[in-house]
Amino acid sequence: MNPKHTWMNGRVTPWEESLLHVGSDAVLRGASVFEGIRAYRSADGGDLLLFRLAEHWQRLFGGSLRVLRMRSRFSPDQLTAGVIELLKANEVRDDAHIRVVVYFDVLDGPARGEEDPTGAYMLAFPKPPNPKLESGVRSTISAWRRPTDNSISPRVKASANYLNSRVALLDANLKGFDIPVLLNERGKVSEGPGQNIFLVRDGVLVTPRVTDAILEGITRQTVIGIGAELGFPVEEREVDATELYVAQELFFAGTNMQVQPITEIDGYQLGGGRIGPITERIQRRYFELVRGAAPQAWLTSVHGAQVVA
Repeated sequence: MNPKHTWMNGRVTPWEESLLHVGSDAVLRGASVFEGIRAYRSADGGDLLLFRLAEHWQRLFGGSLRVLRMRSRFSPDQLTAGVIELLKANEVRDDAHIRVVVYFDVLDGPARGEEDPTGAYMLAFPKPPNPKLESGVRSTISAWRRPTDNSISPRVKASANYLNSRVALLDANLKGFDIPVLLNERGKVSEGPGQNIFLVRDGVLVTPRVTDAILEGITRQTVIGIGAELGFPVEEREVDATELYVAQELFFAGTNMQVQPITEIDGYQLGGGRIGPITERIQRRYFELVRGAAPQAWLTSVHGAQVVA
């Protein structure tokens, strides 16, 4: 069932009235950028907490909009107010996923960059716990490669980039897998279609570098911090494809997927088909943080309750 409302260009809008013009560059060329944001019900149940909102706005404004020479009509503070307004309008009290999109509207002639008209909209959906966070997912190394930095950079969270993700994910699903792993143009491990990847090898937490055709993930940053907090060495380095087959544990990390264990890849079972002990500890700490134990600067209250760890 669709939610009652979206937020479009400064106001809460009924779902049925949430329209983009067919002549907009967003429709014609997929010319838009976005952020996926999570809201979590606090541990005491008294509030809804937006996680690391400042980091999402920094990536949106300092990364995606900057590279594509886009100008947002709305400031980070205005977008924050819009997210909260939308969650309240849709009467969201439990875990939710919010999509914030800035798009190029109808152009008057050739593209001019920051002078071109833009708009913004938001969607907010309930996001109940996924049982696969416990049971794990089956993965495969995709034949589809991640785009290169000098073609259409994965560092930019542009909607058009995710056509690459769509074909890779659909291909994996049609072959009986849940989520694929994509390689970069050098044949090294990049990431999943919408999430970063981590390996555990001999007690060391390993993840590809930000220069390996990945999105610079906010959940990735959080997991690296959790690993250090829990005393696990962390390596950011190139990862060979076959390292995925010999790792003791694998997991995806992303705003939408959170900390998602991988229990099988291309027929190689990991950890007896169960979530690994290090992955489980990281996942547990992640959910503690998002539900109130994180630094206060990482948590934005939706319903105005004081954030208490």
